[in-house]
Amino acid sequence: MNKGQLQKQTRAHYNDFPFDFLTEEDERNIEHLQPAPFLHFAERHLKPGARVAEIGCGSGRATLFMARRGIDLVAVDISLGSLRLARRRASDSKFVLASNLSLPLLDGVFDAVVSDGVIHHTPDAYRSFCENARILRPGGAMYVGVYRRKRYYYYLYTYLGPPIRWLEKNKFGKALILSTLLPIYYAVHLIKSRGTRTWYGAKNLFYDYIITPRATFHTREEIAEWGRHNGLALIEYEENVGNVHAFVFFKATPDASSY
Repeated sequence: MNKGQLQKQTRAHYNDFPFDFLTEEDERNIEHLQPAPFLHFAERHLKPGARVAEIGCGSGRATLFMARRGIDLVAVDISLGSLRLARRRASDSKFVLASNLSLPLLDGVFDAVVSDGVIHHTPDAYRSFCENARILRPGGAMYVGVYRRKRYYYYLYTYLGPPIRWLEKNKFGKALILSTLLPIYYAVHLIKSRGTRTWYGAKNLFYDYIITPRATFHTREEIAEWGRHNGLALIEYEENVGNVHAFVFFKATPDASSY
């Protein structure tokens, strides 16, 4: 499958099943749903008035959090359905429908770039990373969350996922998933969330983790090397943030004396 076809599939998938699980209570307490490394990044780099790009905003979990910090936020996503949800939650932000492989944004204009759990769903994770780095100004910081190769989820998606995704392609298979796997998944998440997870939220999580058309997995060494190729220095790293590991990069200024 070529990149264009894969992007089309991904767009359609997230239009139908946006990565959305937020309740009204979640929206009121949105800070509590942010990963600890991202909260640290926000305290250090997302100051009021900063110009920030969120590439792959999804349904707006991080978008709402950042918007409440008073930053000048531009949120980008390939899915119109996801953008509509994010815009409802953070209406004062700017929203752009675009592909991470070719961002319609100028070089070096953002004080910070956020890409949390996104590039691994694109047809070309490295090219997506390069696009994120391109729009970051010298002296700016970039937060990237990407699926970690050395985690159980790699095996789940790679080996258990294909037959489930095959089943999902036909009416009988969909019915089987909805009547068996999804209720089990929902029950597990209902217990883990102490009764707060909704069926809607569990279904979207299931389709993101198992049915999503594309998921790639990467090592720390690989992502750090991508940073070096783009003039970025890795300044912070967190190994275990759920299924991802989190990276914070700094883009050096020409005299390399700003950090």
